[in-house]
Amino acid sequence: MTKLLWNLWRVKARALCLTLAAAAMLCMCGCIATRTEIAGRFDQPAAKNLGADKVSVFFHFRNLAQQHGFDSIPKLNAYGVKDFSNLFRDALPELSNIAQYNTFVESPNDVNAPKRRQELEGYRNSHDYTIEITFFEESSFKQQCFSGTVSLLSLTLIPMPYSWDYTITANLVDKKGNNLRTYQRKATLDNWVEALLVFAYPFYPLEGKREEIYSASLHDIFRQVETEKVLKKAHN
Repeated sequence: MTKLLWNLWRVKARALCLTLAAAAMLCMCGCIATRTEIAGRFDQPAAKNLGADKVSVFFHFRNLAQQHGFDSIPKLNAYGVKDFSNLFRDALPELSNIAQYNTFVESPNDVNAPKRRQELEGYRNSHDYTIEITFFEESSFKQQCFSGTVSLLSLTLIPMPYSWDYTITANLVDKKGNNLRTYQRKATLDNWVEALLVFAYPFYPLEGKREEIYSASLHDIFRQVETEKVLKKAHN
């Protein structure tokens, strides 16, 4: 009984904090988002994989999020950024020897969708390579709750930060299921909320900075794969 009451209190507390944060966003007049440089960037000169045989590649995307202090495990989300398809399309030309490809974005509902799971395995088996890309967003429940409360009570006159840490991991797997390479990039996104930042917001939008992290990471990982000439046709 005590555990049940504690869980109910946590749910109500989170709902209250989210409500406070939403109210703060409605009350605020401005915000400014910044991001760190991508950690783990490929620091070698880029080189095209010219003359390589064309291969087929299956791109398997997974979006995870965890609010530490509330979520006990990373939770699977349907998407990380709204316009991801365009970000992927823009980064894909970094890989020069792809004959054909397919994509699959994992959904939380796939656990109850056998046809989707069969489709996933079918793509894995029918392509020369699979690139599993996981976008992992982490944040602090305490920080977001505290910042939302202060922003609301001060009518956004006190600047408060909201932070998210991103880890982008790509596993390159061959048709036999062997993991050939693992690539990882990291970055932090900060959003400061304060009334006097109203004129700065158009130059530092939150969603734009988040897209930059996703885009820069994809470009850099694909550039490294291309330079290392890992994608090559297996000859029997």
